[in-house]
Amino acid sequence: MKEQDKYLILIHKRLTNQLSSDEAQELDAWLTSDAEHRTLYENTAKSWEQSVQYKADYQPDTASAWNKLNEKINTGKVVRMPARRRWVAVAAAVLLLVGGAFWWLNNMAATPENWVEIQTNDATQEVTLPDGSSISLNKNTTLAYRENFANHAERIVKMNGEAFFDVTKNTKPFIIQTNHADVRVLGTSFNVKSSSDDTQVTVQSGKVQVTDKAKTQKAILQKGQKAVADKSGKVQKSASKSLNELSWKTRQLDFNATPLKDVISDLENYFDIKIDATQLKANCLHSGDVIEGDKIEDVLNGLKLSHQIKFSKTAKGYTISGGNC
Repeated sequence: MKEQDKYLILIHKRLTNQLSSDEAQELDAWLTSDAEHRTLYENTAKSWEQSVQYKADYQPDTASAWNKLNEKINTGKVVRMPARRRWVAVAAAVLLLVGGAFWWLNNMAATPENWVEIQTNDATQEVTLPDGSSISLNKNTTLAYRENFANHAERIVKMNGEAFFDVTKNTKPFIIQTNHADVRVLGTSFNVKSSSDDTQVTVQSGKVQVTDKAKTQKAILQKGQKAVADKSGKVQKSASKSLNELSWKTRQLDFNATPLKDVISDLENYFDIKIDATQLKANCLHSGDVIEGDKIEDVLNGLKLSHQIKFSKTAKGYTISGGNC
Protein backbone atom coordinates (compact mmCIF):
# COMPACT_ATOMS: atom_id res chain seq x y z
CA MET A 1 0.00 0.00 0.00
CA LYS A 2 1.31 3.43 -0.95
CA GLU A 3 2.01 5.86 1.86
CA GLN A 4 -0.69 8.30 0.77
CA ASP A 5 -3.32 5.56 0.60
CA LYS A 6 -2.37 4.35 4.07
CA TYR A 7 -2.80 7.72 5.73
CA LEU A 8 -5.93 8.62 3.78
CA ILE A 9 -7.51 5.44 5.12
CA LEU A 10 -6.37 6.32 8.66
CA ILE A 11 -7.91 9.78 8.25
CA HIS A 12 -11.13 8.18 7.03
CA LYS A 13 -11.18 5.83 10.04
CA ARG A 14 -10.75 8.76 12.41
CA LEU A 15 -13.61 10.66 10.78
CA THR A 16 -15.84 7.59 11.17
CA ASN A 17 -14.68 6.83 14.74
CA GLN A 18 -13.11 3.49 13.82
CA LEU A 19 -9.49 4.34 14.65
CA SER A 20 -7.70 2.13 17.20
CA SER A 21 -5.42 3.73 19.79
CA ASP A 22 -2.28 2.45 18.00
CA GLU A 23 -3.51 3.81 14.67
CA ALA A 24 -4.39 7.12 16.34
CA GLN A 25 -0.86 7.39 17.69
CA GLU A 26 0.60 6.70 14.24
CA LEU A 27 -1.71 9.19 12.53
CA ASP A 28 -1.02 11.92 15.11
CA ALA A 29 2.73 11.50 14.63
CA TRP A 30 2.29 11.82 10.86
CA LEU A 31 0.10 14.92 11.18
CA THR A 32 2.63 16.70 13.41
CA SER A 33 5.59 15.79 11.17
CA ASP A 34 4.60 18.17 8.36
CA ALA A 35 2.32 21.22 8.17
CA GLU A 36 1.00 20.03 4.82
CA HIS A 37 -0.14 16.77 6.38
CA ARG A 38 -2.22 18.81 8.81
CA THR A 39 -3.62 20.90 5.94
CA LEU A 40 -4.62 17.74 4.09
CA TYR A 41 -6.40 16.46 7.19
CA GLU A 42 -8.30 19.72 7.72
CA ASN A 43 -9.37 19.90 4.06
CA THR A 44 -10.45 16.27 4.16
CA ALA A 45 -12.47 16.82 7.35
CA LYS A 46 -14.32 19.71 5.71
CA SER A 47 -15.08 17.56 2.68
CA TRP A 48 -16.25 14.76 4.93
CA GLU A 49 -18.64 17.04 6.83
CA GLN A 50 -20.28 17.89 3.53
CA SER A 51 -20.30 14.27 2.37
CA VAL A 52 -22.52 13.04 5.22
CA GLN A 53 -25.35 15.01 3.63
CA TYR A 54 -25.30 12.68 0.61
CA LYS A 55 -27.49 9.58 0.51
CA ALA A 56 -25.83 6.34 1.50
CA ASP A 57 -26.53 4.82 -1.95
CA TYR A 58 -24.69 7.63 -3.76
CA GLN A 59 -22.18 6.16 -6.24
CA PRO A 60 -19.32 8.51 -7.13
CA ASP A 61 -18.05 8.94 -10.68
CA THR A 62 -14.38 8.74 -9.71
CA ALA A 63 -13.25 8.45 -13.35
CA SER A 64 -14.92 11.75 -14.13
CA ALA A 65 -13.30 13.32 -11.08
CA TRP A 66 -9.85 12.20 -12.21
CA ASN A 67 -10.53 13.50 -15.76
CA LYS A 68 -11.48 16.89 -14.40
CA LEU A 69 -8.33 16.97 -12.34
CA ASN A 70 -6.19 15.98 -15.34
CA GLU A 71 -7.79 18.70 -17.46
CA LYS A 72 -6.91 21.28 -14.82
CA ILE A 73 -3.36 19.97 -14.64
CA ASN A 74 -2.89 19.89 -18.43
CA THR A 75 -4.44 23.26 -19.24
CA GLY A 76 -3.47 25.30 -16.20
CA LYS A 77 -0.27 27.14 -15.50
CA VAL A 78 2.48 24.77 -14.38
CA VAL A 79 4.02 25.55 -10.99
CA ARG A 80 6.74 23.18 -9.90
CA MET A 81 6.65 21.84 -6.39
CA PRO A 82 8.79 19.34 -4.51
CA ALA A 83 7.82 15.74 -5.26
CA ARG A 84 7.34 15.17 -1.54
CA ARG A 85 4.45 17.63 -1.53
CA ARG A 86 2.90 16.78 -4.89
CA TRP A 87 0.96 13.72 -3.77
CA VAL A 88 -0.43 15.65 -0.79
CA ALA A 89 -1.85 18.37 -3.03
CA VAL A 90 -3.22 15.86 -5.57
CA ALA A 91 -4.81 13.74 -2.84
CA ALA A 92 -6.49 16.78 -1.30
CA ALA A 93 -7.80 17.91 -4.69
CA VAL A 94 -9.21 14.49 -5.53
CA LEU A 95 -10.93 14.23 -2.17
CA LEU A 96 -12.55 17.62 -2.64
CA LEU A 97 -13.72 16.64 -6.17
CA VAL A 98 -15.09 13.30 -5.08
CA GLY A 99 -16.85 15.00 -2.15
CA GLY A 100 -19.59 12.80 -0.76
CA ALA A 101 -17.96 9.55 -1.88
CA PHE A 102 -14.99 9.53 0.51
CA TRP A 103 -16.57 6.62 2.37
CA TRP A 104 -15.74 4.49 -0.68
CA LEU A 105 -12.08 4.37 0.45
CA ASN A 106 -13.01 1.87 3.13
CA ASN A 107 -16.25 0.54 1.65
CA MET A 108 -18.44 1.99 4.36
CA ALA A 109 -21.36 4.41 4.47
CA ALA A 110 -21.10 7.59 6.51
CA THR A 111 -23.24 7.52 9.62
CA PRO A 112 -23.24 10.17 12.35
CA GLU A 113 -21.86 8.92 15.67
CA ASN A 114 -24.40 9.04 18.51
CA TRP A 115 -23.36 9.07 22.15
CA VAL A 116 -25.40 8.17 25.23
CA GLU A 117 -24.67 10.64 28.05
CA ILE A 118 -25.47 10.17 31.74
CA GLN A 119 -25.20 13.01 34.26
CA THR A 120 -25.49 12.67 38.04
CA ASN A 121 -26.19 15.61 40.33
CA ASP A 122 -26.69 15.13 44.08
CA ALA A 123 -26.91 11.34 44.08
CA THR A 124 -24.79 8.40 42.96
CA GLN A 125 -25.96 6.12 40.15
CA GLU A 126 -25.28 2.57 38.95
CA VAL A 127 -24.86 2.06 35.18
CA THR A 128 -24.53 -1.18 33.20
CA LEU A 129 -22.96 -0.89 29.75
CA PRO A 130 -23.99 -3.04 26.76
CA ASP A 131 -20.95 -5.32 27.30
CA GLY A 132 -22.00 -6.05 30.89
CA SER A 133 -19.44 -3.76 32.54
CA SER A 134 -20.83 -1.99 35.60
CA ILE A 135 -20.01 1.57 36.59
CA SER A 136 -20.81 3.37 39.84
CA LEU A 137 -21.02 7.11 39.24
CA ASN A 138 -20.29 9.48 42.11
CA LYS A 139 -22.20 12.74 42.52
CA ASN A 140 -21.70 15.45 39.86
CA THR A 141 -20.21 13.08 37.29
CA THR A 142 -20.72 12.85 33.53
CA LEU A 143 -20.30 9.61 31.57
CA ALA A 144 -20.76 9.08 27.83
CA TYR A 145 -20.51 5.98 25.63
CA ARG A 146 -21.23 5.31 21.97
CA GLU A 147 -24.74 4.14 21.13
CA ASN A 148 -23.38 1.19 19.11
CA PHE A 149 -20.88 0.47 21.88
CA ALA A 150 -20.41 -3.23 21.13
CA ASN A 151 -19.82 -2.80 17.38
CA HIS A 152 -16.39 -1.16 17.61
CA ALA A 153 -12.91 -2.61 17.93
CA GLU A 154 -12.47 -0.68 21.20
CA ARG A 155 -14.91 -0.04 24.04
CA ILE A 156 -14.56 3.70 24.57
CA VAL A 157 -16.22 5.85 27.25
CA LYS A 158 -15.67 9.48 28.21
CA MET A 159 -16.03 10.79 31.73
CA ASN A 160 -15.55 13.76 34.02
CA GLY A 161 -16.02 13.50 37.77
CA GLU A 162 -15.53 10.25 39.70
CA ALA A 163 -16.56 6.68 38.94
CA PHE A 164 -15.74 3.12 39.95
CA PHE A 165 -15.43 0.67 37.04
CA ASP A 166 -15.90 -3.09 37.14
CA VAL A 167 -15.01 -4.00 33.57
CA THR A 168 -16.16 -7.24 31.96
CA LYS A 169 -13.23 -9.15 30.51
CA ASN A 170 -13.29 -9.03 26.72
CA THR A 171 -10.84 -9.25 23.82
CA LYS A 172 -11.75 -5.65 22.97
CA PRO A 173 -9.78 -3.07 25.00
CA PHE A 174 -11.80 -0.83 27.32
CA ILE A 175 -10.63 2.80 27.21
CA ILE A 176 -11.72 5.67 29.45
CA GLN A 177 -10.99 9.12 28.05
CA THR A 178 -10.67 11.99 30.58
CA ASN A 179 -9.37 15.55 30.46
CA HIS A 180 -5.76 14.62 31.19
CA ALA A 181 -5.35 10.89 30.53
CA ASP A 182 -6.59 7.75 28.83
CA VAL A 183 -7.06 4.63 30.95
CA ARG A 184 -6.80 1.31 29.07
CA VAL A 185 -7.86 -2.07 30.48
CA LEU A 186 -9.08 -5.53 29.46
CA GLY A 187 -10.91 -6.58 32.62
CA THR A 188 -10.46 -5.23 36.14
CA SER A 189 -11.95 -2.97 38.82
CA PHE A 190 -10.62 0.49 39.58
CA ASN A 191 -11.57 4.05 40.46
CA VAL A 192 -11.13 7.10 38.22
CA LYS A 193 -11.39 10.67 39.49
CA SER A 194 -11.15 13.35 36.81
CA SER A 195 -11.14 17.11 37.37
CA SER A 196 -9.83 20.21 35.61
CA ASP A 197 -6.53 19.78 37.48
CA ASP A 198 -5.74 16.08 37.09
CA THR A 199 -6.91 12.50 36.61
CA GLN A 200 -6.41 10.02 39.46
CA VAL A 201 -6.66 6.26 38.98
CA THR A 202 -6.70 3.75 41.86
CA VAL A 203 -6.71 0.00 41.09
CA GLN A 204 -8.62 -2.47 43.25
CA SER A 205 -7.98 -5.55 41.09
CA GLY A 206 -6.37 -6.47 37.78
CA LYS A 207 -4.10 -4.21 35.75
CA VAL A 208 -4.59 -0.90 33.90
CA GLN A 209 -2.48 1.43 31.80
CA VAL A 210 -2.66 5.21 32.31
CA THR A 211 -1.37 7.39 29.45
CA ASP A 212 -1.24 11.17 29.17
CA LYS A 213 -3.19 12.76 26.31
CA ALA A 214 -0.03 13.41 24.29
CA LYS A 215 0.91 9.72 24.69
CA THR A 216 4.41 10.59 25.89
CA GLN A 217 4.16 9.11 29.40
CA LYS A 218 2.44 6.04 30.76
CA ALA A 219 2.18 3.99 33.94
CA ILE A 220 1.11 0.35 34.40
CA LEU A 221 -0.88 -0.11 37.61
CA GLN A 222 -1.74 -3.23 39.58
CA LYS A 223 -3.82 -3.83 42.70
CA GLY A 224 -3.15 -1.25 45.41
CA GLN A 225 -1.39 1.20 43.09
CA LYS A 226 -2.35 4.68 42.02
CA ALA A 227 -1.41 7.12 39.25
CA VAL A 228 -2.00 10.84 38.88
CA ALA A 229 -1.89 12.51 35.44
CA ASP A 230 -1.84 16.29 35.71
CA LYS A 231 -2.55 19.00 33.14
CA SER A 232 1.15 19.44 32.41
CA GLY A 233 1.21 15.90 30.97
CA LYS A 234 3.13 14.33 33.86
CA VAL A 235 2.06 10.85 35.05
CA GLN A 236 3.14 9.84 38.56
CA LYS A 237 2.75 6.34 39.96
CA SER A 238 2.63 5.49 43.67
CA ALA A 239 1.27 3.01 46.18
CA SER A 240 -2.27 3.82 47.25
CA LYS A 241 -2.31 4.80 50.94
CA SER A 242 -5.55 2.96 51.54
CA LEU A 243 -8.76 1.92 49.86
CA ASN A 244 -10.45 4.79 51.71
CA GLU A 245 -10.15 6.58 48.39
CA LEU A 246 -13.13 4.40 47.39
CA SER A 247 -15.17 5.30 50.49
CA TRP A 248 -17.70 7.25 48.44
CA LYS A 249 -18.67 3.85 46.97
CA THR A 250 -18.00 1.44 49.87
CA ARG A 251 -19.57 3.87 52.39
CA GLN A 252 -16.96 2.86 54.93
CA LEU A 253 -13.62 4.13 56.25
CA ASP A 254 -10.99 1.80 57.72
CA PHE A 255 -8.06 3.11 59.73
CA ASN A 256 -5.13 0.93 60.81
CA ALA A 257 -2.39 2.91 62.58
CA THR A 258 -3.23 5.81 60.26
CA PRO A 259 -1.67 9.24 60.96
CA LEU A 260 -4.30 11.56 62.41
CA LYS A 261 -3.87 14.15 59.65
CA ASP A 262 -4.66 11.46 57.05
CA VAL A 263 -7.69 10.43 59.11
CA ILE A 264 -8.97 14.00 59.09
CA SER A 265 -8.38 14.30 55.34
CA ASP A 266 -10.40 11.11 54.73
CA LEU A 267 -13.17 12.40 56.99
CA GLU A 268 -13.33 15.61 54.95
CA ASN A 269 -13.85 13.67 51.74
CA TYR A 270 -16.27 11.15 53.25
CA PHE A 271 -18.56 13.69 54.93
CA ASP A 272 -17.96 16.39 52.28
CA ILE A 273 -17.10 19.06 54.85
CA LYS A 274 -14.15 21.32 55.61
CA ILE A 275 -12.03 20.45 58.68
CA ASP A 276 -9.29 22.94 59.60
CA ALA A 277 -6.51 20.98 61.34
CA THR A 278 -3.77 23.62 61.16
CA GLN A 279 -3.81 23.94 64.97
CA LEU A 280 -3.44 20.20 65.57
CA LYS A 281 -0.39 19.69 67.78
CA ALA A 282 0.13 15.92 67.46
CA ASN A 283 -0.06 13.56 64.48
CA CYS A 284 -1.02 10.45 66.43
CA LEU A 285 -1.74 7.06 64.86
CA HIS A 286 -5.38 6.07 64.82
CA SER A 287 -7.15 2.75 64.32
CA GLY A 288 -10.87 2.25 63.92
CA ASP A 289 -13.60 2.50 61.32
CA VAL A 290 -16.47 4.66 60.16
CA ILE A 291 -19.53 3.06 58.65
CA GLU A 292 -22.55 4.38 56.79
CA GLY A 293 -24.91 6.13 59.18
CA ASP A 294 -22.21 7.44 61.52
CA LYS A 295 -22.37 11.18 62.18
CA ILE A 296 -19.34 13.44 61.92
CA GLU A 297 -19.74 14.81 65.47
CA ASP A 298 -19.85 11.29 66.92
CA VAL A 299 -16.62 10.48 65.03
CA LEU A 300 -14.95 13.67 66.26
CA ASN A 301 -16.02 12.92 69.83
CA GLY A 302 -14.34 9.53 69.48
CA LEU A 303 -11.11 11.23 68.35
CA LYS A 304 -11.46 13.63 71.28
CA LEU A 305 -11.49 10.76 73.77
CA SER A 306 -8.65 8.85 72.04
CA HIS A 307 -6.26 11.72 71.29
CA GLN A 308 -7.35 14.63 73.49
CA ILE A 309 -8.23 16.88 70.57
CA LYS A 310 -10.60 19.81 70.75
CA PHE A 311 -13.05 20.65 68.00
CA SER A 312 -15.53 23.42 67.33
CA LYS A 313 -18.10 24.00 64.62
CA THR A 314 -17.56 26.90 62.20
CA ALA A 315 -19.53 28.41 59.34
CA LYS A 316 -17.52 26.30 56.87
CA GLY A 317 -17.20 23.08 58.88
CA TYR A 318 -15.03 22.30 61.91
CA THR A 319 -11.76 23.41 63.50
CA ILE A 320 -9.55 20.90 65.33
CA SER A 321 -6.81 21.81 67.84
CA GLY A 322 -4.74 20.23 70.60
CA GLY A 323 -3.93 16.54 70.49
CA ASN A 324 -1.91 14.14 72.60
CA CYS A 325 -0.73 10.66 71.78
